[in-house]
Amino acid sequence: MYLSVLGTHTGITGTVQVPNSKYHAHRALILASLAPGTSRISGLTDARHVHYTVSMLRQLGTGVEVQDDTYIVHGGPYTPLRPSVSAGSSGTTLYFMAGLASLGTRDVVVTGQKYFQRRPIGALLAALRAMGVDIESSTGCPPLRVAHGRPRGGEVHISGTLSQWISGLLLLAPFARSETTVVVEGAQNEGSYVELTLAMMARFGLHVEASEDRRHFRIPPDQQARPADLRMPPDIGSAAFGLAAAALHPADVALAGLRSTSSAGSDHPEADFLDLAAEMGVPMDYDPAADAVRVRHQGLSLQPVDVDCRRVPDMLPVLSVMACFAKGRSVFRHIDHVRMKESDRVAAMLQLNSMGADLTVEGSTLAVRGVRGLDGADLSSFNDHRVLMSLAVAASAAEGRSTLTYPHAYRISYPEYLSAMTGFGLRMQVEAGVLRRPLPSRPARTARGSRPRTIAGPAAVEACAAVTGPDWVRRWAAERPNETAVVDGGTGASGHLTWVELDALADRAAAALLELGVRPGDRIAFQLPNQSEFVVLTVAVLRLGAVAAPVMPIFREREVALALHRAAARVFVTVEEFRGRLPAEELAGLLRRPDAAGPVPPLSLANVLVLRSPGSVRPLPSVPGGPRFTDWDAALQQAPSGPALLPEAAPTARDAAQLLFTSGTSGEPKGVVHRHGTLSRAAAMEAAHLGLTSDDAVFIPSPLAHQTGFLYGMWLSFVLGCPQILQPVWDPERALQLMRGWRATFVQAATPFLTDLVSAVDAGTPAPPTLRIFVATGAAVPRHLAERATRVLGAGICGAFGTTETCLGTLASPRDEPVKVWGTDGRALEGVRTRIVDDVGRLLPPGVEGNFELSTPTVFEGYLDRPDLTKEVFTEDGWYRTGDTAILDGAGFLRITGRVRDIINRGGEKIPVAEIEQLLYRHPAVLDVALAAMPDERLGERACAFVVPVPGRRPLLADLTGFLDGHQVSRHYWPERLELVDALPRNAVGKVQKFLLRDTARGFPPPDRSSQ
Repeated sequence: MYLSVLGTHTGITGTVQVPNSKYHAHRALILASLAPGTSRISGLTDARHVHYTVSMLRQLGTGVEVQDDTYIVHGGPYTPLRPSVSAGSSGTTLYFMAGLASLGTRDVVVTGQKYFQRRPIGALLAALRAMGVDIESSTGCPPLRVAHGRPRGGEVHISGTLSQWISGLLLLAPFARSETTVVVEGAQNEGSYVELTLAMMARFGLHVEASEDRRHFRIPPDQQARPADLRMPPDIGSAAFGLAAAALHPADVALAGLRSTSSAGSDHPEADFLDLAAEMGVPMDYDPAADAVRVRHQGLSLQPVDVDCRRVPDMLPVLSVMACFAKGRSVFRHIDHVRMKESDRVAAMLQLNSMGADLTVEGSTLAVRGVRGLDGADLSSFNDHRVLMSLAVAASAAEGRSTLTYPHAYRISYPEYLSAMTGFGLRMQVEAGVLRRPLPSRPARTARGSRPRTIAGPAAVEACAAVTGPDWVRRWAAERPNETAVVDGGTGASGHLTWVELDALADRAAAALLELGVRPGDRIAFQLPNQSEFVVLTVAVLRLGAVAAPVMPIFREREVALALHRAAARVFVTVEEFRGRLPAEELAGLLRRPDAAGPVPPLSLANVLVLRSPGSVRPLPSVPGGPRFTDWDAALQQAPSGPALLPEAAPTARDAAQLLFTSGTSGEPKGVVHRHGTLSRAAAMEAAHLGLTSDDAVFIPSPLAHQTGFLYGMWLSFVLGCPQILQPVWDPERALQLMRGWRATFVQAATPFLTDLVSAVDAGTPAPPTLRIFVATGAAVPRHLAERATRVLGAGICGAFGTTETCLGTLASPRDEPVKVWGTDGRALEGVRTRIVDDVGRLLPPGVEGNFELSTPTVFEGYLDRPDLTKEVFTEDGWYRTGDTAILDGAGFLRITGRVRDIINRGGEKIPVAEIEQLLYRHPAVLDVALAAMPDERLGERACAFVVPVPGRRPLLADLTGFLDGHQVSRHYWPERLELVDALPRNAVGKVQKFLLRDTARGFPPPDRSSQ
């Protein structure tokens, strides 16, 4: 089993009860057991360490009862019930009771859990022997043979390394036959814990004289402990994890029972943590009415600290986590003894470096330099409760999913930890199984004993083609309910969903749509960025047998109105705000004032659902006589719960699922209709071709409203049953962070996305180590970019060709030889046929450029309400005309050379546009380039190069033509005009809109031909 933690950047809220102090409980219970009579220790703690102390006392014959929240202890001489007694896994119990076991009426063997057999306690044993205890160990580790009989007393020396050793001697010394002097040698660590021991002994009537520097203790002999009634204070060591979580997230939380915001007046040995938290900038206020410490803020800038770990040694793990998020360098001094705890806690916390932290050990000092953020990772808790809880808090604020071994270790000291953290809203849960050993560059997401799901061979693809989108979700909700399905990668987003959560939310959304009158076959339009609600809504729409009609987020009023009109949508879902725009208000404004933007096509729209921005108080738009605007969350809350949907709603694989409007690189968009089975088949074909499995994770920077994001992001995740990682707004550094944290293995996106990622990594942003495959679509990948990206990202860069109408037709594979992967658009997928023909339809041989056509089982149903346009794109024998010119080599690898409409015909000589662009892309002053035709009276057309220059460079036309001349390019192919631009016009998925460049070029003056 392992603890799975999903990172989140949203606020946490709620109230948790701080448990009572285990430190006080250990000491009070032991001292009560030594006091003849009855003691009452109120304020139970459920810490397993304390249970081990109670258990060992009972094994020694002490009566310990539990009544309500109180331990009732009947103290007196120890009368061991058996020859062997166990300290369980509690080091405190072992150290305190090793010597005290000698006060029993018979010899005993003190044991513990198996790993105690490797815990050296030679220094403690030597000190006990010096006091006159007959105690033996063959290894200097448990098990220990302890002879019964009061100790002699005398002068004993003990290292100041561990306070528990000192406390163990002090607890025993009052019962010696003569005076005892305990001398602490070397640096004394953990002094506050010794102070608590002295204070607690005084409560039970035991006397110790301590020097001012707490290096010498004189304990009179033959003392008698007296019963006492005590109330245990709150455990600051446990509260520290709630305070740390509140420091790392926007928070409005209360820690009930915690009565102070500083160490003043507290005898808790870890009270200094409160002062350190305040010094770091955590805003804590005590609320007497609620008897709680509250933390409220919208985000903190934590300050670094300088800590002497001898005072708060057990706080190093959680403080080092907080220091990772501080603005500067924190220093933790005197850490040597921290390495002697349940684990080497310093080494354990160095695992934070695998999450992107900056921790270094310099002698006996740990330095932590704050970083911008952490990434998810697979970590070990070393079965150490402090390490587990601290690393889990770090993982809660990291980007991605983390796993931790020994997930129940927290029960040792803070059994309520997991319920407290999840009560705040953090995503932590114990999952069954042990993570399999991962394959190279692939994180294991499947438990050992089960195999990752693969799609291999035509039969497997055919089986996938029979499954609808919502049925995939229902299947994974049943088979892998708690695995991550959707990662909402927006800043401040918390919409991460498991499969069972996605399934349940989709049912609720479907019920809400039913309430609005949605029925099978209806088209539901929605304009949403890449966020979890897009996925939920898609599954809900399809579950009703309706058709999903997503609209690109960048579309404005006119484009949205046109899409709603063509889709005949009666329901539209949009967001209140996105990237500074107000889409819902824009639509309402258009409907109120249609003449302001020109004639608006008639709409059948009846309802608009609006996803509100967090904390928004802006009123929803209203349109007199128009559609009703409703809050999305309110609609979901009012919808009937449960999966009871219309029986006739369940779609089949042959039913329409998707209506997409083409990207419009060459003119007006057209509505493309696809079936469930087509989409499932297309995703399965790619998975089979690339060897993708359920252990992969799909990163989706392309808009979900475009086929690349919708099909080869979201739907591919459905088919594989693997996580999909959504990024709503493109930012390469954020993309790399998401891919690292969530361990993305696969991306399909346009070439500009790849360019930006490579540039960001070159600039110093760490590459995602798990990324295996980047499929570049939309435009040919320049060879040198592919080569560079392969080195920089460490991933296979695969070219591909596809259209909205046909899905992917050709695709390279990392298994192909590099010249094919980097220099082509791949080869036909299984079941796809490709051909090159001339202008009259005659088949051309390999290596000859012509018109590219394909035949595929993933072709669309047709253009919505446009049979005339549908007929135009098919040949008489049923092949799809792509509109591209291309070359197929003898091995079947495709190389797109241009669009038919983009061809530049210079005096009858066709310029190889794609080839010239590829060459110019390699010019050191060129960041981006596209060639477009400009009209010419004599030659018909000439080439104009639109160039985005490298910052600080301004190339001349002569620079470009000289570069081409150096590559022996025919003079006829050289561009004859250069236009420097800030950016090339691209659609939302990165395709260059050549028709806009041609429109621009039409306005250029005729070129000077005096030199021609």
